[in-house]
Amino acid sequence: MDWTNLARILFTVFCFGTFMVILIGAYGKKSQKRYDEAANLVFNGEEEEQAGLDVSNGAKK
Repeated sequence: MDWTNLARILFTVFCFGTFMVILIGAYGKKSQKRYDEAANLVFNGEEEEQAGLDVSNGAKK
């Protein structure tokens, strides 16, 4: 086995590991709450107005 093949193998294993970490981060239980909140931002506009936020830029009134 030469160094070129070893480098290719290590790079492939590194890419696969990185891919698995991204998948776990995207589909983990902790991220589901964050995604649900982001999906419902469109429907929560009235609550922001009642809280005293300027909806156009997010600054407090």
